[in-house]
Amino acid sequence: MRGSLWEGAGVRAGVMVVAVAGFALIGCASRGSAGPGYGADLYGAESAEAAIGRFLDAARLGDYPAMARLFGTDEGPAERRWGRAETEQRMFVLASLLAPRAWKLRANPIAGAGGASRWMVDLTGTRSGDVSVPFIIVSDGNRWFVERIATEGLGTP
Repeated sequence: MRGSLWEGAGVRAGVMVVAVAGFALIGCASRGSAGPGYGADLYGAESAEAAIGRFLDAARLGDYPAMARLFGTDEGPAERRWGRAETEQRMFVLASLLAPRAWKLRANPIAGAGGASRWMVDLTGTRSGDVSVPFIIVSDGNRWFVERIATEGLGTP
């Protein structure tokens, strides 16, 4: 009898530990993983340079939700148009093409119509080796987004 009493207490304690750990993991997962200082609901970046850099860092890490928050048009984040699931699927494809080991922005962006700018980015260690890729960056008036990436020279995923 004594053994079964202690065994029952051990099982209850084990269930409690698993439940607490599960709640802790759910809390961590709901905060997103865009890195320090970025909330799950904060879209875009404060500058064109930051949008490109965070997008590429997220691609390298396979952080599709963070990539999705940085991808959009002058009307705002693409997720609002495509929905979260489709946007993250598209980011999966882009990450498989990009995922650079390192990257470097070229100094002179080219301004385009409507506040868009074209930046050349030198990527090191992609699936296609070392490549230079143009990025089109736009602003919605407050935040900056990666709108387009010329992926033609990067091969297929």
